[in-house]
Amino acid sequence: MTPATVKFSTQRRAVLAGVYAALIVAMLAIGVASSAESAASNGGRTDPAVRSRHMQFTLTEQLSPAGAAAVTATPTPRVILIQPTPTPSTAPTATPAPNRAALPTATAPVITVETATVPRSTPVPTATPLPTVPPTPTTTPLPTSTPTPSPPQAAPTLAPSPDVRLSFAAEDWTGGYYRGDSLAYGRPWVAIYGALSAYPTATLTFALDATPGRPATLSVTGLDDEWSELNPIAVEVNGEPVYSGPSPFLNWDGVGSGENAAWTTAPFTIPSGLLRAGSNEISVANLSPSASFDAPPYVLLADAILEISARSGGEAAASSTPTPVPIVPSASSAAFTAEDWVGAVYRGDSQFYGRPWSAIYGAASDYPRATLRFRLDGVPTAPATLTVLGLDDELGALNPIAIEINDREIFSGASPFLNWDGIGNGEDAVWTEVAISIPVDLLRQGRNEFTVANLSPSANFSAPPYVLLADATLDAPGARVVALAPDESRRQRDRDNDDDAADDD
Repeated sequence: MTPATVKFSTQRRAVLAGVYAALIVAMLAIGVASSAESAASNGGRTDPAVRSRHMQFTLTEQLSPAGAAAVTATPTPRVILIQPTPTPSTAPTATPAPNRAALPTATAPVITVETATVPRSTPVPTATPLPTVPPTPTTTPLPTSTPTPSPPQAAPTLAPSPDVRLSFAAEDWTGGYYRGDSLAYGRPWVAIYGALSAYPTATLTFALDATPGRPATLSVTGLDDEWSELNPIAVEVNGEPVYSGPSPFLNWDGVGSGENAAWTTAPFTIPSGLLRAGSNEISVANLSPSASFDAPPYVLLADAILEISARSGGEAAASSTPTPVPIVPSASSAAFTAEDWVGAVYRGDSQFYGRPWSAIYGAASDYPRATLRFRLDGVPTAPATLTVLGLDDELGALNPIAIEINDREIFSGASPFLNWDGIGNGEDAVWTEVAISIPVDLLRQGRNEFTVANLSPSANFSAPPYVLLADATLDAPGARVVALAPDESRRQRDRDNDDDAADDD
């Protein structure tokens, strides 16, 4: 080795030894200062463990600036996490231990906030149920309720009404001789006798609320008498002839009481223009020149059906819109006379009690009840009211009576009519007008009956106890009323009784 080399090596070692010595002195100075501080904070005593811990901490920070950077870096994520909170002042705290303990505590609220944030972001996709708001397109069922489909539904609703039918029973014929017990000829009927008799014609009365302007058909079920030759008849509509010729009904064979009689239904065409709005009449007359009663020549009439087509044949093919022709009775009220009471004894000469009347006697007599008959085109919308004019007898006590609607009793008690004072022939008798309310549920569409019965336990005739009935008026709100005439057979019997009573007087 050359002296220069030795010299250089010796100089390098000397420099290194000086550096090491300087470092050791610096480290010792720092350690002594730390020990002094620690001793001052511990009341002058120095704990070796504490001294050792501080020494290591100090050395680590002095020797490893990178480590110091790592230690100071840990607050950085805390600051990031805690930034949302309003107390950033915790970041400056130098003591790492509380800061580390604060981290988890601060992290929890942040997580809570984030959790709250997640649902807020989640509703956005959840708000995609707004596509469920396509129920607005679901309101497209509105096209379903559009008027376009409605007209087809209205047409079928009107479709059943092109042909309108009005049915009549045998007792609806007026002017003929009615018998309703079915003991002869197997059913109820009305007889029209010869042109010179008391019963030559039978009439159906009805009303229309519009002029049809179309042909109509009247189908009548009838029976001719037992003579081989058919009776000549005439059919008129509102006074205009529509048929004149032989009866279209088969003859009765004369066997037994006619229980197997061959009744025939014959259609009569009514030309357009004869039926009209308002009251209408269709009459059938027996033209046989005879005055017989209860013997041939006669024609029997039973049920009838009037049909009016809303369209003629050609129009039916050309038009799809029917024009209904409703048939309704003429008014919502009907008036009855004393003669319309069925089952009572009628007297119409006004010689007694100052007016025509029908009398009902005691419950054991032959005339204990009186009935009015009427037809309704529908059930009334409110209780009907029957106003009756009546008079009780001259005895002091009022007769007990019962009132029935269609065989259902609606009143039982003392007669509401005042007593007759018994003076003279009753020309100044005080008749009482009584209004009787009839519940809606007791009335029905079609035929109805109103009955007054005398409940006094007596069989007397033409003497007390009795109740007299005169005129009556029926008002049925929301329905049309037609008063039905009483049976002619009963009327005849009452006339006979009236004549007998006059003879007794």
